[in-house]
Amino acid sequence: MPKTTLIFAILLVALGAGAFGVSSSRTALLPAYVGLVLGLLAALALAFEGARKHLMHVAAMAALLGALAPAAALAIRAAKMSPLALGVNLGMLLLCATLVALMVRSFIAARSAGSIGLG
Repeated sequence: MPKTTLIFAILLVALGAGAFGVSSSRTALLPAYVGLVLGLLAALALAFEGARKHLMHVAAMAALLGALAPAAALAIRAAKMSPLALGVNLGMLLLCATLVALMVRSFIAARSAGSIGLG
């Protein structure tokens, strides 16, 4: 899962950097900030295998917050957003929500595999 998280982190950084390049607005960098946090957590999870489980749970929380922030923004003011802001928010929501879903599926699979050995 850390490698998958790194891929999503790179996509989020690219989304934020691209939006910033087009608009020069600092708020366009929000996906990049979430991507940097996810990338750091994924890199640490790859480096420290003993802490991988905990780091990936923190990454899941960061991804969940990364999905909730644009969802709230879209719910509050989607009609007033510029096309670029709408696209960035939808992109961040899609990327972060997909990552959360993949992480939850991975956590469930890991839990099921671990519980088989306990029985």
